[in-house]
Amino acid sequence: MHYYYTYYPKIREIEIPDHNLIGVFGPLEAPTSDRERVLHEAFEHPVNSPKLSEIATPEDRVLIVLDDALEPTPTVFPFFHVVQELHAAGVKDSNVTVLIANASHRASSNAEVDRKLGAELRKKYKVYQSALNERAESFHTFGTMHSGKGPIPVIADARLRDASLIIGIAGTYPNRFKGFTGGGSLIFPGLGNEDMIGEVYLTGASRPSSEVLGQVENPGRAFIRQLLAYVPAFKFCVDLVVDRTLGITACVTGAPTSVYKVSADVASRIYNFKVPEPADIVMIDSHPLDANIFQAAHALYAALGILKQGGEIIIVSPILEPASPLSTTLAKNLSESRSMILEMSRKGELAHHAAAGAQLAAIREVTERASRVTFITHGPGMADPQKFGFEQSDDAHATLNAALGRMGKDARVALITHGGLAVPRVG
Repeated sequence: MHYYYTYYPKIREIEIPDHNLIGVFGPLEAPTSDRERVLHEAFEHPVNSPKLSEIATPEDRVLIVLDDALEPTPTVFPFFHVVQELHAAGVKDSNVTVLIANASHRASSNAEVDRKLGAELRKKYKVYQSALNERAESFHTFGTMHSGKGPIPVIADARLRDASLIIGIAGTYPNRFKGFTGGGSLIFPGLGNEDMIGEVYLTGASRPSSEVLGQVENPGRAFIRQLLAYVPAFKFCVDLVVDRTLGITACVTGAPTSVYKVSADVASRIYNFKVPEPADIVMIDSHPLDANIFQAAHALYAALGILKQGGEIIIVSPILEPASPLSTTLAKNLSESRSMILEMSRKGELAHHAAAGAQLAAIREVTERASRVTFITHGPGMADPQKFGFEQSDDAHATLNAALGRMGKDARVALITHGGLAVPRVG
């Protein structure tokens, strides 16, 4: 069987012997829809909420929060509709601020911000990126949440404090730490300080991937709902669900918690799928999450859902950007067990970088299951896999043949496409 990577021209194709192949699986490609009709219907019929034009008032200090450029969400289209609704409510452009939620990602470039908002609309608004410099005055403490883990200060970007109406626009994708993105995760962890981000990530990382990735309800999501109570101005949310071609399949607007439940339900039907048997070898790509090794790791978490203990993962990813020096330095902790990394992230060497610690713990779960992980990559970050204990190759055929040699002539191979959006399960 030949499979052509139309989205990775340097890889082009892979051939898997028919007698080894379980099948080719991946997220759905939805029938072509009328994007503007989908958006219009969503804004006309919000979930558990009045229309945005009925919520906003001319006196509101409006903050529109968008997910950042490393997420493939086509926010430019719903952003236009949000602006129209605000104008209908009498809100002046001078009363509107736009904030990009970077979480622990790098800053978005000017060209990337233009793509998220539209170059012309960007000129009309004050646009900021969330607290990238980590200065204390960039954040505000909204209160203290009391939990079984003790008191947790709720700290996030100070611009949230200054807004009377907060509107979020984001995509709903499978996520190892939150089940799915979207809804309130745009605020927490999206706009949290490093400690707040770490709390959310560690809550998800403390559970096995199978209990979080692609699960609508999970501990990370429950924690996010608790945090949202501290930011009551977050009254309206717009969540997009895209198919594997990144076409808008659904748009849900309304009250943030309700929006998440609806959009995640839709997303689970697009991204979650069954594979008839566990695989000795999972060949998967990271598309469309190709920016760096941490984004590509989403495909590794997906592969866990169908990989036999001791099996191999071959992941195809361009890795378009190298990881930060800090990330590669922290990667030395991958020699520890997953449980030890989690402990170190809470009160040990990794406590000052808890979000990175949570990601390392999730990666360690992969290596505790897989006997070998090989990245097929030609990109600027091609040196990173080996820094994280993985193999690296630029030859997909040779890598698969070598894996078949190690796993045996009857090894079963599952090919997963668009793995950055995939949630495969055995069934």
